[in-house]
Amino acid sequence: MIQLHGGNIFRYRDILDFSANINPLGTPESVKKAVLEGLADVEKYPDPYCTELRNSLAAHEKTGYENIICGNGADDLIFRIVHAFKPKKALVCAPTFAEYSRALAEVGCEVCEHILAENGGFAMDECFLAQLDGGFDMCFVCTPNNPTGRLIAPKMLGKLARKCAENGTVLVCDECFLGFVEEGERFTLANFINEKCIILKAFTKLYAMAGIRLGYAVCGSSSAVEMIQKSGQFWSVSALAQTAGIAALSEEGYVCETRAYVTEERRFLAAEMSALGVKVFPSDANFLLFKSDAGLAEKMLAEGILIRDCSNFSGLTDGFYRVAVRTRDENIRLISALGRCVNG
Repeated sequence: MIQLHGGNIFRYRDILDFSANINPLGTPESVKKAVLEGLADVEKYPDPYCTELRNSLAAHEKTGYENIICGNGADDLIFRIVHAFKPKKALVCAPTFAEYSRALAEVGCEVCEHILAENGGFAMDECFLAQLDGGFDMCFVCTPNNPTGRLIAPKMLGKLARKCAENGTVLVCDECFLGFVEEGERFTLANFINEKCIILKAFTKLYAMAGIRLGYAVCGSSSAVEMIQKSGQFWSVSALAQTAGIAALSEEGYVCETRAYVTEERRFLAAEMSALGVKVFPSDANFLLFKSDAGLAEKMLAEGILIRDCSNFSGLTDGFYRVAVRTRDENIRLISALGRCVNG
């Protein structure tokens, strides 16, 4: 029962989903209201350049409109970026989000993996930087990384940005989970951005808008935006998604509440899981990577709980799993079921 991604709940009935890393506070009411109001204009084509949304994002990200591009989720932008630049050789770490390598494979790119060490908690270290030489056209990193939840240290991000600029390497930094991190502004590539940098973000996880499909990229140069804009479909973002995104950006209180809630629940969940004897790895995101017995996902499914079997991540093996941080009541249900499955 290995799934390519989390959140595939449609084959099950009455399932509690811990496989998808979505904000446990749910979609903001303002977003739902904006979508309902937007239904009045669904007969019209959406703005292909997402003008109003990009203006709102530019103000939110403190950058220029010309440095922002929107897409049908971050996943859409990953493929559009790769098809726009058509790299011949790229560097990724492992384990990480599989779509980077899948997109790179579509253009015949040679993908080199840097394996993150389990005994180092899967943290990125100087060895990754040492491997990044002038032979790479593109480099993908993710902070906090999926599925490990580990942040890249600001000092390391700065070094990566400088080295990629020196080598002419396009650095794509996936920050889709950074919104869950307290003091996340300290850990963004935006602090070191140059013309070779592209920062990926999404409304999917933080605003619980997975079904709406909306992501965006902040680019260090307007020329990169122009290249990506020409790649992929013309109307890539629906009118409802654009409306929802504008509404979500006003939810500053919701984001602050989310960060505090997720931080507290992550600590609670990690402590309770560790007490059951499973190995829980350090995480700064809204999910936890842990190690236990092979076959645990099937046992948990019998308990009515879906967790992410991570054995299909490059760099991981049987016995690695990921669970989202959810509400206290749901987290207690997970812990109770996990105790029955691992301790009999």
